[in-house]
Amino acid sequence: MLYRLIVGNFSSFAEQVQFDMFPNLKRENFTHHVYNDEEKIPVLKTCALYGANGSGKSNFISALKFIKSFATEFNLGSDPESIISFFKSSRFKLPVQEGSPMSFLIEFGNEAATYIYTFEINETGIIDETLYLSGLGKAESIPLLSRQLSTITFSNKIATKEIIDIIERQLKANPSLSALSIIGKLRLIDNHYINDAFVWLDTQLEIIEVSHQIPWLIEQLNHQPDVMAFVKNVFSNIGLGIKDLSIRNESFEEWLTYADAEDKRAITKFLESSPKIAENRSFAKMNRQFPLFTITEEDGMRTVKELLFYQFGKNGYVGAMECEAQSSGTLRLLTLVPAIYYAIFNKKTVVIDEIDNSIHPVLIKELIKYFGESDSNGQLIFTTHETALLNQQELLRPDEVWMIEKVSGVSRMYSLNDFKIHKTLSLENGYLDGRFGAIPFLGTIDILENENK
Repeated sequence: MLYRLIVGNFSSFAEQVQFDMFPNLKRENFTHHVYNDEEKIPVLKTCALYGANGSGKSNFISALKFIKSFATEFNLGSDPESIISFFKSSRFKLPVQEGSPMSFLIEFGNEAATYIYTFEINETGIIDETLYLSGLGKAESIPLLSRQLSTITFSNKIATKEIIDIIERQLKANPSLSALSIIGKLRLIDNHYINDAFVWLDTQLEIIEVSHQIPWLIEQLNHQPDVMAFVKNVFSNIGLGIKDLSIRNESFEEWLTYADAEDKRAITKFLESSPKIAENRSFAKMNRQFPLFTITEEDGMRTVKELLFYQFGKNGYVGAMECEAQSSGTLRLLTLVPAIYYAIFNKKTVVIDEIDNSIHPVLIKELIKYFGESDSNGQLIFTTHETALLNQQELLRPDEVWMIEKVSGVSRMYSLNDFKIHKTLSLENGYLDGRFGAIPFLGTIDILENENK
């Protein structure tokens, strides 16, 4: 679960801003939208972020994406100067925060424990990095590892001197890397808490941007029948005229007999330059951020896998159609539905930028309602402009709605929970009327007539 995020001096977030998933327990509607473990603190399962274009919603997504990559990618910044370049390009550009470090804090956890991971960057590089075992506000947080520049310390003799020497050598040789990524990728320390925190950031935090590509999606669906069954169920029940989906699996030689001439040339050229595909690995032809087909080497045999949509025609006719025949909205949906499955069944925290991009409002509403009513064990956090979702009687509690507003170039975040809201109030009308801020301020748009008209 994601508990909270604090970001400062990053993109349009000049001063530190906090986002959290803490519910208002006085609210009586949708109590099943709150995970209420007596041993921990309550946390929300859903959150929608609203704001005008350019307010900072995508910067919020970028902050989460950077935290994840910094904490888990061992190859991040193979160039020692890359983290300094990142600071210079991504810090708040206006002079308000000049000289201040870029700061990040994320609090997250699972049934085992809750963690706080924090780090700061300035024009010289990574200043500090600390992983805590969170006390959840009930007790003092315990530092598990602490890094200042290339020096690292651990609590309770977690690591031997020899291991510490190895990590510090890595930090000196790769100053753009995080200590957590080095420990997690090289498996240097046998500590349950540190490894657990690394695994959550690496595998349980899923971030889907507008241009998100999943080249291995067909392989994913092929090897995970439960996910494929979920996708089929959703697509056959949301009014797209699709009865079923399947994966066509055939030998590479069979595929060549009818493949498009351009595809043949491109694939042949690729295979000539890379004659052996690594065992159980695949490559995909992409279009509109979606894999049209994948070619895989399995047990010495090359196979081609392609997703087929069985669509209704007149008089009950059902025909198989390839991905290229599908709309951008349908393909976008295919990148979202598996992620929602993981949020429901695999305890993942899924963060989606512009969830309504290319998808009809009625469909998005049903997906959000479906997730809210499901017996999920994960979280769904998304940015959107779709005001129809602001319905506290059907979809979202006020504390599940956050606003991002930019004033004088500075983004700030706040929850609707900060307002006194009666349970009968239409949140959509209130938002569109400007009651909560975070809407575009429109001046007069002058249309110039052509003088020669």
